[in-house]
Amino acid sequence: MKYRRIFADGYSYYLTMVTHRRKPLLIEHIDILRDAFRHSKKRYIYKIDAIVILPDHIHMILTPDISTDYPKIISSIKRYFVHHLDEEIKAKAKTELSASQYDRNSSGIWQERYYEHTIRNEKDFIEKIKYMQSNPVKHNLVDTMDQWKYSSFY
Repeated sequence: MKYRRIFADGYSYYLTMVTHRRKPLLIEHIDILRDAFRHSKKRYIYKIDAIVILPDHIHMILTPDISTDYPKIISSIKRYFVHHLDEEIKAKAKTELSASQYDRNSSGIWQERYYEHTIRNEKDFIEKIKYMQSNPVKHNLVDTMDQWKYSSFY
């Protein structure tokens, strides 16, 4: 069965993007990641309702003006981030690819897929927010959420 994404204008989407093999690149290169978001905001109209960035993954709730734009937004962020990393990092990542990933021209920086969940109601929204708030604590990065500065909750 093929996975089908839901595209419904006016809805928000809970999204998770993970680095390839969970490489801890995101906090280390937070300025590039922030620039990647700024770059995507120039091309697409969307609101980030909540976000938490961990060393190897991002959780966010995003509300695009046009629902079919959210895959393009994710792609834009990922591409910009990869393009602006040091060549040495990109070269090392390429050496860790499987043959099929190499054949598909994977960057070796991001997992090719991302998780998406359409927020259906306020209860769903609150559940995702609570999960995001607890994530840095769950991963033993901080003792309390208010200590984690790479989020919209800081």
